[in-house]
Amino acid sequence: MTALSCDATLTLTDANDFQSRLRAFLEEYDVEYRDDDQRIVIALPGGEATFKKSRVGLHMKAEAASRDGLETQRAVIEHYVTLFAGDNALPLHWHGDVVAAPTFANFREMRVTRVEDISPSMRRLTLTGEDLARFDHPEEWHVRLHLPPEGLAEPQWPRPTAEGGTHWPPAEKRAEIRYYTIRRLDLARGEVEIDFLLHEAPGPGGNFARRARPGDRCGMAGPFGRGVAPASHYLLGGDETALPAIARLLETLPASARVEAWLEVETPADELELAVPDHCQVTWCHRQHHRAPSERIAEAVIAAMPESCDDLFVWFSGEAEPTHALRKRLKQEFKLEKGQHLVTGYWRRDDEAA
Repeated sequence: MTALSCDATLTLTDANDFQSRLRAFLEEYDVEYRDDDQRIVIALPGGEATFKKSRVGLHMKAEAASRDGLETQRAVIEHYVTLFAGDNALPLHWHGDVVAAPTFANFREMRVTRVEDISPSMRRLTLTGEDLARFDHPEEWHVRLHLPPEGLAEPQWPRPTAEGGTHWPPAEKRAEIRYYTIRRLDLARGEVEIDFLLHEAPGPGGNFARRARPGDRCGMAGPFGRGVAPASHYLLGGDETALPAIARLLETLPASARVEAWLEVETPADELELAVPDHCQVTWCHRQHHRAPSERIAEAVIAAMPESCDDLFVWFSGEAEPTHALRKRLKQEFKLEKGQHLVTGYWRRDDEAA
């Protein structure tokens, strides 16, 4: 039962346009929602986020059973406001169950304890922190890493304000935020392992991993994500950015299921040693001297589609353009329902590296 709520108003000249763009986004990424002429309600773990047309624009409401959940709903609302109304629409002023606090309930400061190269292109960092039980979730494997600027002796982290917004450190001390997958979690030792792709032109994540030394600090918030549905047949595909998630899927999908996976890396030297159970079949694809990223593995998934898709689940992630095309084919040509696939573009060729 919902125990906490807060609301905010966003002044807009065209609330219909905002809601149309929000619907299109939710449809593209298969996010569950319900709507009518006036409102869009997004159901999320632990609560709901509502966008309702008002006289001046949009009235937004976050509802949850806990402070933690309420913070998550507010963060989701502010994320969509940034996407469809711009950065200048923030900060929102929230009313209701909001309090200032030293840190967000889902945030932990982490320290690097080990650095290990697991392939020529991938580095694994072991991070330690306190009270990590919230990250031990069977479906939500993704976290936001807050990566501080190089050389900053005392990192500063965002914190909630009395208005329910976010107080950010000054620009020169503000961490860059990137999403990563927890590869392994050891609650007894207070450890998580995160695998970083070492791009030729690395962004904040790659830079942090390249320079990481024991004792270095970063922030971690979450968890986030969506799990796979029960099925008797799974098709998995992804490039290096998806390897941590696919590796966990190979370890956790039931032995009663048939699992086929296609993994794309640059060269044979970039393949990882994975524990592959007997019910899983893994095919490595090498991008070297071939066409655009993710195209071949998307085609491999299409070629493996069975005649009957009633008990099938497809998980795929890679470069955005072929991923979007695959999602469209799965929905239109093969008639997969929302609960039968999780197909997400992790990056774009014209974006900066992760």
